[in-house]
Amino acid sequence: MRRPTAFTLVELLVVIAIIALLLQLLMPAVQASREAARRHQCANQLRQLAIATQLHLDTHKFFPSGGWSAGYIADPHRGYGKSQPGGWPFSLLEFMEEVNLRSTTDRLEDTPLGPGLVRLYQSAPSIFYCPSRRSAQAYPIKRTGNGEWSLNVAQGVLQLPGVTKIDYAANSGDARYHAGVSFSHEPEMWIPSSYAALNGSEPQWSNTEDPNSPLWQTGISYYRSEVYLAQVEDGLSRTYLYGEKYLAPNLYVDVNITNGVDHMGDNQSAWAGYEWDNHRVAWNPNTAWPEKSYQPSQDGTGSNFSNIFAFGSAHPKSLNMSYCDGSVRTVSYDIDRDVHRFQANRLDGQVY
Repeated sequence: MRRPTAFTLVELLVVIAIIALLLQLLMPAVQASREAARRHQCANQLRQLAIATQLHLDTHKFFPSGGWSAGYIADPHRGYGKSQPGGWPFSLLEFMEEVNLRSTTDRLEDTPLGPGLVRLYQSAPSIFYCPSRRSAQAYPIKRTGNGEWSLNVAQGVLQLPGVTKIDYAANSGDARYHAGVSFSHEPEMWIPSSYAALNGSEPQWSNTEDPNSPLWQTGISYYRSEVYLAQVEDGLSRTYLYGEKYLAPNLYVDVNITNGVDHMGDNQSAWAGYEWDNHRVAWNPNTAWPEKSYQPSQDGTGSNFSNIFAFGSAHPKSLNMSYCDGSVRTVSYDIDRDVHRFQANRLDGQVY
């Protein structure tokens, strides 16, 4: 009588081992494919931000303003340009089909905040988040210790469990001073102590257009900026607009795990004014900080100061940068420091 054929135990184990080996060989390719898709999505989001900026330009004739400082945040009742204390992400909402987030009668001075402002500050539009880094949701602010976020108005925002963050930053050039609050030895840009103080006295807004001042700004979006097309002297296709910002992986979810300087590039909100959370720069020869702190890097490979100064991303080998003409290109982490600087500065006469 013929015996039925079947796999032996040894044969079964060999087959399982071969399948496991094939899966191990396949996984890097699958992961690379997924990362390529995420990088493409990230580049597409930067492109959408650039398109929204073109619409902003058509309407207001200048690039979105950087706002006032971290002490002030987006205010739906204060328009655009120099009058708007919030940063560039807020100014783009109307041009990203998110005008409903701007439409509220709530006032920042109200405590508790009205539902319209709560919705705005926790909205977390997916276009603000790189899919290779973190999901689109509200994340905690820095609540205690070094770098605790404080506000001149809207104290109710500080009580929210999480706020909108952003993984993209506007180009502030190679400015030596590049945040709305004094840091160490650098001078301060003036901001009013309150809205009431602004209305009751002559504003002392800082001059950022003097090349001989340490406050001189050479980028596209910065403190109370209104940069017109003609002021991008090096050419729209040769000047950065927005790019991915560097962030250490351990700070993706909650910046409260540290009191070091590294958390200061993500300790506030996308809706803050001119701050490291939503603006980055290239290296300036006159700065006191190491060059490496300004070099674009993959997350986790830069210095602590990279978290507040540098462009960068979660992608391997290169990051996405948009330019003032609306194009989006990949920029290698190995880019020459001066080439990177020249593309950040809108008017240095250096064209690459």
